[in-house]
Amino acid sequence: MTTKQIAHRLIELCQNKQFSEARKELYAENAVNIEGNKESITGLKALEEKVKNWHNSIEEIHNITFSEPLVTGSFFSIAISWDLTYKGKERRGWEEIAVFGVKDQKVVLEQFFY
Repeated sequence: MTTKQIAHRLIELCQNKQFSEARKELYAENAVNIEGNKESITGLKALEEKVKNWHNSIEEIHNITFSEPLVTGSFFSIAISWDLTYKGKERRGWEEIAVFGVKDQKVVLEQFFY
């Protein structure tokens, strides 16, 4: 798969809320996650645990929208808009830019800016 194909497949799976399936299919075992400028975590297992904890804090995802990916070389970025309700809190939305790095046809880096 090309970087562009990986970007489109990631969007397709995430639009259907198949987040775990997207990581299993598209991510390298040693993928790195960085939230903003915070410390990173490494490894698919650690990333799955982090995302599982985040999903457990959510009451409902009302809507997610994704921009078309901007692809250059082995990187792509996507603008993502969220509309969700966290458990025990009011419904809210936010936007972020996600940047992904690809190597050997797998996502090796994801970094989110919000």
